[in-house]
Amino acid sequence: MKKKIYALMLLGMISSPAFGEAAGTSYAGLQYAKINYENDYHNVETEPSAVIGRVGHFANNYFAIEVRAGMGLDDDDVKWNGYKTGETVELDYLYGVYGVGHLPLTDMLSVYALIGYTGAEATAELYSMSESDTDSDFSYGLGGQVQFNPVTSGTIEYVSYLDKSEFEVTALSAGLNFKF
Repeated sequence: MKKKIYALMLLGMISSPAFGEAAGTSYAGLQYAKINYENDYHNVETEPSAVIGRVGHFANNYFAIEVRAGMGLDDDDVKWNGYKTGETVELDYLYGVYGVGHLPLTDMLSVYALIGYTGAEATAELYSMSESDTDSDFSYGLGGQVQFNPVTSGTIEYVSYLDKSEFEVTALSAGLNFKF
């Protein structure tokens, strides 16, 4: 008899639905991002930081449309074969639009995947000379979200913002979202 009760309890836990966000819910948030620029051909790497704002709207319980805009917080030294070159790089701006699919695991925890388009500009500086470059590309990423209360949630994510044949720009980010 105990085995049947435990089996029914387990079945109840497994089959209980985890609810997504309500369709029509909007949110805004801020993220701190550690940007990673890697150029494997030249063996160059730099990791400036950025702040990224995001605003989204759930079209249904599991899918949101999101726009983002960000800017650099500080620059970072460019490393060539692991050695500092004296050159620094800073993210000037980043913008994008994304589709975000959420998969609720519990009432408080969900994972999400995003795909979309990103544009960005960065500036490299060496002594008194500087050069800026802009680029755009298809973007994709994965993240997790924890609901702290009915209005506030925390996120952590990994996104490949630009993935070109000669270089890649990725970010590991953590932030807060607020529903409205």
